[in-house]
Amino acid sequence: MPRVAIIGTGLIGASIGLGLKANGAPGLEIVGSDRFRDNARGAEQVHAVDRVEVDPRKAVQGAGLVIIAVPILAIHEVMEEIAGSLEPGAVVTDTGSTKGDVLRWARELLPSNVAFVGGHPMAGKTESGPRAADAKLFEGARWVIAAPRHTPGDAVEVVNGLASGLGAVPQFMDAMEHDAYVAAISHLPMAAATALFRLARSSEAWPELSVLASTGFKDTTRLTATEPAMAHDILITNREQIVGWLRRYREELHKLEDEIANINDEAALFRSISETNLQYTGFREGVVGRQEVHDNMLDEIPEAGMMDLILGGALAERARELQKRSEERLAESEREMRSGGRGQ
Repeated sequence: MPRVAIIGTGLIGASIGLGLKANGAPGLEIVGSDRFRDNARGAEQVHAVDRVEVDPRKAVQGAGLVIIAVPILAIHEVMEEIAGSLEPGAVVTDTGSTKGDVLRWARELLPSNVAFVGGHPMAGKTESGPRAADAKLFEGARWVIAAPRHTPGDAVEVVNGLASGLGAVPQFMDAMEHDAYVAAISHLPMAAATALFRLARSSEAWPELSVLASTGFKDTTRLTATEPAMAHDILITNREQIVGWLRRYREELHKLEDEIANINDEAALFRSISETNLQYTGFREGVVGRQEVHDNMLDEIPEAGMMDLILGGALAERARELQKRSEERLAESEREMRSGGRGQ
């Protein structure tokens, strides 16, 4: 009977178990292990695993595939613990949100007669724990596969098959490349959400702010609810990349601040907001990379026609009105300066 061991039966681990139950090979046995008894019991209750082993060393015995689905820093501890109990030829993978340190730990801790293939399912939800698990959680989501050099092809195919079997879209990436990219689109948003909520919560006006806060604030700060151990481990193990993106984010905030503060060019602010809105709409509709149409058209269409085409007639007219108003305000400011100069 084929056997899979899942170490860590929280949301991700239990969802993998449910997905394997729904789509896996006939007769597949899934053994779960979790240091938190409630997680282990919950995974068993929702039928994400067939049985539970308190000791992860027992859980991996006889398993051809071992999935480590614990917070990132705990992966090191798990690898140390199970290293001597793994079956020769077993494939080990993980679900951690950073990959550089994890691949290094695997190289240092796991025996040479097993293969490690790093994994990161880009899926989740606000709720945590096995009772929030969903067999369809990974459907349509990217599942990053980061295999060390010289990893046997059949081991890589096992993890590729795992991801595909759960409905995910496998994407092969270098570990360092992965960490740089997810710092921008996953870890930075979490850090920014935390900072925004901390800013509002520390205000003396928080009693009033919290009453007024609606979907915009709640959606923007949603990632503040990331499980603390997971958030901490992400920030620690991808520190350099996250700090780099935070600095770039701070520069972008300063740029936006300058645009807002410039009362002499309201049209520029409107154009900037409109262009970003257009880019975001394209992103939401599936445009990827730099495929935005207007990026290739800026130099080909006269300004007024370009605005009509890109923004639509009403928005383009609004931009022209703001441009005219800004020009009038600037002219008035210059007249006042000349008048003041003559009076001295």
